[in-house]
Amino acid sequence: METRGWDFREVMAKYRWHNCLEVGNLSRISQVLKMLQEFDLPARWTSLIQDHFAESVHNLAQMWPDEQSLEVSYRVIEGFDHEFAHDIVQHPELHFHASNQALRQFLMDAGHTTMYPFVRIVHLPVDQVRTVSQLRADDIGTMLAIDAVTTKISGVRPRIYAATFECMACGHSMVVNQPNEQELIEPIECQQLDGGCGRAKRQTRFELNQKDSILINSQFIELQELPEQMKGGIQPERIICIAEHDLAGKLNPGDRVKGNGVLFIRSQRKGGKDTPVFDIFLRIHSLERQNIPLEEIVITEDEELQIKELSRRPDIYELFANSIAPSIFGMNPVKQSLMLQLFGGVARLNPDGTRNRGDIHILLMGDPGVAKSQLLSYMSTISPRGRFTSGQSASAAGLTAAAVQDSAADGRWTLEAGALVLADLGLAAIDEFDKMNEGDRSSMHEAMEQQKISISKAGINASLRTRCAVLAAANPKNGRFEPVSEVPFTAQINLAPPLVSRFDIIWLLTDDPESEKDAKIAQHIIGNRLQGTSELLVSEGNAPDPTKSTSRSGVENSEHGETLSRDLIRKYIAYSKRTVHPSLEQDARDTIVNFYVETRKQTGDSNDSVAITARSLEALARLAEASARIRLSQVATLEDAERAVRMTRLWREELMGGNFDETTLVTGKKGTVRHREKAVLEIVASLAANNGGIAQLLDVFNEAERYDIDRATAENIIEQLVQHGRMIRPSGYETLQIV
Repeated sequence: METRGWDFREVMAKYRWHNCLEVGNLSRISQVLKMLQEFDLPARWTSLIQDHFAESVHNLAQMWPDEQSLEVSYRVIEGFDHEFAHDIVQHPELHFHASNQALRQFLMDAGHTTMYPFVRIVHLPVDQVRTVSQLRADDIGTMLAIDAVTTKISGVRPRIYAATFECMACGHSMVVNQPNEQELIEPIECQQLDGGCGRAKRQTRFELNQKDSILINSQFIELQELPEQMKGGIQPERIICIAEHDLAGKLNPGDRVKGNGVLFIRSQRKGGKDTPVFDIFLRIHSLERQNIPLEEIVITEDEELQIKELSRRPDIYELFANSIAPSIFGMNPVKQSLMLQLFGGVARLNPDGTRNRGDIHILLMGDPGVAKSQLLSYMSTISPRGRFTSGQSASAAGLTAAAVQDSAADGRWTLEAGALVLADLGLAAIDEFDKMNEGDRSSMHEAMEQQKISISKAGINASLRTRCAVLAAANPKNGRFEPVSEVPFTAQINLAPPLVSRFDIIWLLTDDPESEKDAKIAQHIIGNRLQGTSELLVSEGNAPDPTKSTSRSGVENSEHGETLSRDLIRKYIAYSKRTVHPSLEQDARDTIVNFYVETRKQTGDSNDSVAITARSLEALARLAEASARIRLSQVATLEDAERAVRMTRLWREELMGGNFDETTLVTGKKGTVRHREKAVLEIVASLAANNGGIAQLLDVFNEAERYDIDRATAENIIEQLVQHGRMIRPSGYETLQIV
């Protein structure tokens, strides 16, 4: 009867098993089994490492100390011994110790005597994977995996693992293990058995000998539930984790990770006393999926075949455009651009260390009631890693990162990731973008163009990645856009021109009354409303949930036409982003370059007008790459480039008409206004030069009329120049001075 390398008959003879059974000493049996298990585990681990990981151990020895861990897949252990693998989940602490002991012995036998590596078990079975909200008392002490996103980290600090204390009365030293990372345990007495004096703690003093103690690196990490795992209407739950040894310092806020480890508990304290309620912590044993793009979306082989089959459909672009917010009437060009934004271009790293972003930023400027918020909300739900936030309720810290004092880290300042960081490799939808504070909006510049956030707060200097597409919506300052105005549309919203220029596509959505169009919209809205199901009936279970797809193929037919289910769209996008990285073919490059060169030749109504800039050139390339990704093509063809050019021409035409002026976007002023300002400044400068640096206001008005600038217009221009500090007008004097 042989099991796990030891003989039960020898066991019973050696430890008097029968006597144990006769007296019913179950605790004695448990101790015997535990002793045997501890004795046997290193041998089993040694066999496993020799049979399956000998080459990996050799590589680890070569990479030391850059690599200090050997990753062992749970699937390999299951193939080696199913019962042994199951025992790891049930008694992880015993196996952690035994595996490390076996690995170090293996290296010592190979001549590497100064290495102390660790075995990291990864790829736990599906039944051991939990979300933070699913953790229960039964999970304590077992090995499990938690899918989450890192929201907060503390600094890496040394922690005493085994403390050496010296008795001040007799000089005797003793070692005390420190299992609790929140409390330093001191000796109760100087033990006589070890050669001490026997004095109790109150009769002597014990001093910590730091030199002879064992210190390890330790870090507190806060993990939060993934947004796709949360139920509606509740806050995401969090758990504090402890990473030690080489795992400390591996994560940044915003990283999506699968943390494998063991749950342990600490009693909550109230009024200086322990309570019967415990807090749960996770001691991290290994980390997986660190920053691997979109791996949380599982795609089966059948779904992969379905995605490839859909990509070959000639109407794939129309199908995707119809699937974006089908309940919203029309807006086909806008939906096509949102379709391209979901897929995005290819982010590229250059040999000189610079980076070209691949994400497409889109701004929706529109009158109230044109369904901007509905579009944003829908896009955040169908995009992998989509995040929705409103400008009125979002601060700079909430969007980027906040420096907070962490009670778990002794009040030290730590970073907590914001919406843009959590939407890394996804999409961030920001409604009411113009309602944000000026200081909060300024933090968006670096996040949108460089796609990272540099944090310098409370002594923390860090850089977090925000590789996400931004979809923003803004309303005009005066309630509605004024088409007949000297103020451009982009200046009629409360956004700084440099921030507006960061967007690749800017759509102007106006609510103009048209009888035929209004009738179609009204019919569509009423019909769509009657199609819905009572929310109360759905929540009570008396009616089916219409948001749950019933189509097995993922392609649904409705009165809106053929559409794709949300789940299939999400998986299609994730598959495309993971596997397709298109490059522009020569014809596509030539088309984009020719469009750029021809557009540059155009000049507006002012000498300083620029029709297109190099930033728009990169946007064209991103749109062409996104178009190729929809077809799952590794090459962006002439057709993709032409689609990008058509899209660019369309939104530029709707925004500014035929004479598109990039300078207007940058300055927020039309060419005629800039020309008049320049003329007034030249008039004042010329008159002041001939009159001791002072220009008479009346002379300025008379001279301005020669440039076809009437007195009221000249008065307004002078007032604005004075407000901006470019001109001085002393009160009570009808004179002007140039600053």
